[in-house]
Amino acid sequence: MAAIINELGVRLDKPLPDPKTVRKAVKEGVTPRSGEKIKEVLESIATPEMYEYLTSSYLAPWMETSFSNNGLAWLCMIKGEHLRLFETDHPETFTEKFLKRRAEQERGLLETAREIQKQGATESAIEELWWKTLSPFLRETTLVGDSHIDTGLQAAADFKSSTGQSRGKKAGLLLGLYARIRIDFYYHLLCNASLDIIQSCKEDDTLDNHYGLWLVENSFVGDMVPSFDGEAMTLPFERLLDAWRGRITRDGSKLPWVEVADRLPNPYGLDAHQSRAPHQTVEERKEDIRRNKKSRLREWRNGTRPTAEQLQQFVRNLIPEDENVPMALTRAEIAATWGAFILDEWKTFEACGLNDALRQTLPAFERFPVYWAGYKAQAAQILAA
Repeated sequence: MAAIINELGVRLDKPLPDPKTVRKAVKEGVTPRSGEKIKEVLESIATPEMYEYLTSSYLAPWMETSFSNNGLAWLCMIKGEHLRLFETDHPETFTEKFLKRRAEQERGLLETAREIQKQGATESAIEELWWKTLSPFLRETTLVGDSHIDTGLQAAADFKSSTGQSRGKKAGLLLGLYARIRIDFYYHLLCNASLDIIQSCKEDDTLDNHYGLWLVENSFVGDMVPSFDGEAMTLPFERLLDAWRGRITRDGSKLPWVEVADRLPNPYGLDAHQSRAPHQTVEERKEDIRRNKKSRLREWRNGTRPTAEQLQQFVRNLIPEDENVPMALTRAEIAATWGAFILDEWKTFEACGLNDALRQTLPAFERFPVYWAGYKAQAAQILAA
């Protein structure tokens, strides 16, 4: 939400507080003065349809509960995108239906938590009821393995009474469960987005038979799923580039990484002929540019997110003209965002000194095919319609 608000401020040329203040507003709250600046940006783009949605009876339970409700933030964001992209009477997308379902599940869980607290039992009794509530909830609403749910919730229940190494181990088990729950949400989200893309391409008649069958089998993101070999994680952006470089050449060989790097835009918009240092030859300057591009590509492959402008130019340079460049750019943006999510989770484990737990959790990022398996039949129906 904070990123969207900051982007709106830039596009609309509206004065906003520092981006960190906007993030704080979303998570914690800020001074009335800062809040008013943010509110002005949101009010300047909210349509009558959006106001109607925000005041609807459907959102009332969320509004009455808390403005910091995670589900409420997603519901408002996805509705805003719907109103931007479609006519008012356009049916809900698969992604919207999924987010509504998850938000309703979240609200139901929070209401159950309040009921448990009202029972007036001891703190330990309340916690025990809470863990007993969470266990079936997670089993019914996620694809997180039962063993991870059991060990994670048991670790949470025992955490306060643990000390030393035992406390660290339980913290790792609990953090591992948290990470798997977040992975579950985003992987279901990617599956539903894939259904929407297949539906859109089908309606626009832009799917040839081969690519349509590939999408059904693999999803829109099937060639960028991260992989972990027990030592290193290959992030989605590198997986996607590796798939692309195998499709660009006409003879079936893979485009060498050095040639992939050559497709990056020149550093800072400079070129060998106009930006040479004193006494530097054109060839020397070209070599500097080549080294800069190789270094930047290495950073992107390792998780550094490209700027929007650099990524757009790179995709245009890399993808053949007869391919769908906007769709390719969307795939690249998803891959970069997916990698950032993985690295954020990674940093949390490292910040807590839970490296063993991190190694045990990393294979969970490879499980996207498990999620897509539950959507293949639906994707095939869309393609066949």
